[in-house]
Amino acid sequence: MTPEQQLLIGTVKAAVTGATFSMEAEPDWLSFYALAGRHSLLPLAYDGLQKTPMLWQQLPQDVQKGLFTAYMQAIYRDAQAEHLKQHLQTALQQACVPHIFLKGAVLKYDYPEPALRTMSDLDILVYAKDFDAIAVVANALGGKAVTGDGNHRNYLFPGKVAVEFHPNLLHHATPIGTGINPGWQYAKDMQDSFSKELTEEGFYLNTICHLASHFVDGGVGVRFVLDVWVSRQLRKTQPDRAFVEAELTRFGLLDFSQKIEQLADAWFGEQPMSPLLEELGEYILTSGSHGITDRAMLNALSLSPGGSRTSTLWKKAFYPKVELEDRFPWCKGKAWLLPAAWCARAYNAITQHGNIIINWSKGTGKISKTEVIENQEKLRRFGIHKKSKSE
Repeated sequence: MTPEQQLLIGTVKAAVTGATFSMEAEPDWLSFYALAGRHSLLPLAYDGLQKTPMLWQQLPQDVQKGLFTAYMQAIYRDAQAEHLKQHLQTALQQACVPHIFLKGAVLKYDYPEPALRTMSDLDILVYAKDFDAIAVVANALGGKAVTGDGNHRNYLFPGKVAVEFHPNLLHHATPIGTGINPGWQYAKDMQDSFSKELTEEGFYLNTICHLASHFVDGGVGVRFVLDVWVSRQLRKTQPDRAFVEAELTRFGLLDFSQKIEQLADAWFGEQPMSPLLEELGEYILTSGSHGITDRAMLNALSLSPGGSRTSTLWKKAFYPKVELEDRFPWCKGKAWLLPAAWCARAYNAITQHGNIIINWSKGTGKISKTEVIENQEKLRRFGIHKKSKSE
């Protein structure tokens, strides 16, 4: 790892565990600041450096100021998101809309401070049939519908708090087919029949599957791995491990999840680092929170049967039937309407993401067969295996 990468992992570990650390080499502080920003970890970096006063004193004043500002902004955004969450929960209950808050909105309470687990939006699992009722609730709370990818409904609320209402835990069209959808099979029976939670097993499975989906779709950042560690080490109630491993085996993700867990323990716990974990960690550290488009294209080809570019582009253009039915409920159970749904999907894709499609087509055309084979081997080492032609 570079000195900046070592410092990022060290400060995050200090923030969540209180562990002290020292630097072997002087980092470039501006590069460190930029790296923490790419991984959405500026508030955690601030907290960790505050717990390491000797290092904090070495920071240039502008970096100290930037970290402090990010920390205070995180507290402010968390307060806004929590305020909206409470109002949404009450309004959805009153509208008789079953719902489950997901990911950071739940896990943040297991961090030393909720604001340290930053979120770009609130994610809520709902039924597609309730989208109209959700629109009424959102409008009443000042939410404005914004363009999404068609599968879920996006709203922007006062204070610039974004909310995504999902009919499934993952897109059916994700490169990682997990079988986790829709997610309601993991819902707890709660006293309130509309405001529900995922079981501990369902919550952890969603954490891993969400990470795996983003991992192959361009890459994930350090925060995704930290979520795994916090879920396993700081969350008060733990899932039935045998059930989780059985489900991950069914999803084809047990090998990958075990390697991610090992990396999390090496970064934030006491497990020794191995060459493979170093390689996996470098892949994640150089990805950033939102991944890299070139990696997304290479991984898509690598996971496509036969490494076929045509197959990859076909899947991008023509989503599976179950995904189309989520995006266009009017075609559900009506096979004769599927061609119209595919046309609507193509129209939306071209009008909303035309440049992305063109760049994707050009980019995949530049990837050599040798690159695909080498990347397939890398993904195999990480626990992500190429699909067979029969899948």
